[in-house]
Amino acid sequence: MANVPLMGQVSISKILRKDFLSYDIYIACTLAMFTLLAIVYYPKVANASNIISQDFLIAIVVAALIAINFLTKMPLATALRRFYVIPVIWLLYDQVHMLVRVVNPADFDLMLIEADRAIFGLDPTAWFSLFSNPFLTEFLQICYFSFYILPIMQAIELWKRGEIDKLDVFLRAIVFCYMVSYLAYFILPAVGPRFTLHKFDQLDVELPGLFLTSIFRSLVEVGGGIPLGASNPVDIVNRDCMPSGHTMLTLVNIIMAFRLNSRFKWLFVVVGGSLIISTVYLRYHYVIDVLVGAVLAVIFLTLEPYVHRKLQNSTLRD
Repeated sequence: MANVPLMGQVSISKILRKDFLSYDIYIACTLAMFTLLAIVYYPKVANASNIISQDFLIAIVVAALIAINFLTKMPLATALRRFYVIPVIWLLYDQVHMLVRVVNPADFDLMLIEADRAIFGLDPTAWFSLFSNPFLTEFLQICYFSFYILPIMQAIELWKRGEIDKLDVFLRAIVFCYMVSYLAYFILPAVGPRFTLHKFDQLDVELPGLFLTSIFRSLVEVGGGIPLGASNPVDIVNRDCMPSGHTMLTLVNIIMAFRLNSRFKWLFVVVGGSLIISTVYLRYHYVIDVLVGAVLAVIFLTLEPYVHRKLQNSTLRD
């Protein structure tokens, strides 16, 4: 107990500055931006007050976790201080789509369709349909859903290995690229080929699976803003096609797995590679979305260490 600093001896602001990590700042900047957008567009954003209060609460909880970890250094506190990013990433995902439709209400699907046709001379989702079968659909739908699991697997592996510094490097990369993908959705909102080039209500007929496809497809739809039984899915679905976040973050996870020597790296290659193919096969994305997502993964994964060093030299080390 003698080694634990007392609250009277160490100010909260000093604790936060001393124990702030770069991904805390990436999240804090995104929270501030979304809060500002909710205030500016308050009359038009249906849940603006919820966004503002939620972001304020997230900031308080994160600050508390940082302070508790600094003061106690308990394993549980250290874990919570790192893994808080998982729920926050998903809360921000919901927020971005409340804001995108107001900030940029146009859909750019036609532009993306024309880009695919200019590159390939056809609609890739229609071409993939020539090779569809229930076994392949089942496998790719499972791979697509694994997007929500693969990065957590790597984070838990690093935690269990006790490699906290490597875990922080991984979280920096993942959080940075997630936040970039969220901001990119504001530029070219789109609903995807399952609505524009195909009939959404015929997906289960045209792309049937075996046992799990319908379940995972429904979960993806609910997570993408379409509640079960919705009568107007195209009007309410999240505008998150461009860029393909599934592609961008899956590539980041694979690259980091090799950099950090994850024992799952080849599993990530096989499942993640199949996941990227599934984004087009399952009609969630145009190929141009996937290509842009891949390019952004390389660019911003390369840029993040530079941003991290600048933050360390200017903000975190003052």
